[in-house]
Amino acid sequence: MQALKNDFILIDTQHLRNPLTSQQIRILADRRQGIGCDQVILLNKSHEADTNISFYNADGSIALACGNGTRCVARYLGKERGVIQTPSFLSQFWAKNDHITISLKDPTFHPYHPQGHGVDVGNPHLVIFTDDPTQADLESLALSLQPPEGINVELAQVTSAQAIKIKIWERGAGLTPACGSGACAVGVLSLKLGLVKKSPVSIEMAGGIVEVSWQEGSPLLLTGPAEFCFKGIIDLP
Repeated sequence: MQALKNDFILIDTQHLRNPLTSQQIRILADRRQGIGCDQVILLNKSHEADTNISFYNADGSIALACGNGTRCVARYLGKERGVIQTPSFLSQFWAKNDHITISLKDPTFHPYHPQGHGVDVGNPHLVIFTDDPTQADLESLALSLQPPEGINVELAQVTSAQAIKIKIWERGAGLTPACGSGACAVGVLSLKLGLVKKSPVSIEMAGGIVEVSWQEGSPLLLTGPAEFCFKGIIDLP
């Protein structure tokens, strides 16, 4: 599946004979020797939600949150509304036409970083506001700013009273055309700092546009498309 060209492999674990290893996840995510994706998402049975999901980056490492991936899971479930248990929060979802809205974890704002602003929406992000995000070498910059636990890095440009353009580097995946949690991090931070005037905020990425809705005391919501690409069977070593 894909959401704004951020692509995912979804696997229902009831179809697995054995748990996936990190090496198998890397093979699945490899665009030459496997299927190819930014993240692998495992769907597990849950008594409290419609499904309990786990995220794995292309390098085999564990991810704690993924807004685009969660929207893809919601589309896969085929319901008008429901609940998904993610590794870091319980997400409600609503489907309307070709768009999915999900709720994310309430944001946590961290002390000012010399290079930007830290915000956690289920996973950590470092947001750097700039006049032109396309001009910087984001990959080199992001790698130079990595703490031991890793952090996602976004370059953001405010383009109007309710719109922001961003460029994303994700820990474990690298440069990606879109990032749902990154869009949320930028959206809530821009509202918190008063850089945009009101919610919802339109976040433009290389892969397309999502809407981020938030205000103090209300849930953080992310709205955007999610689509099937294909399904099939693969033999793994």
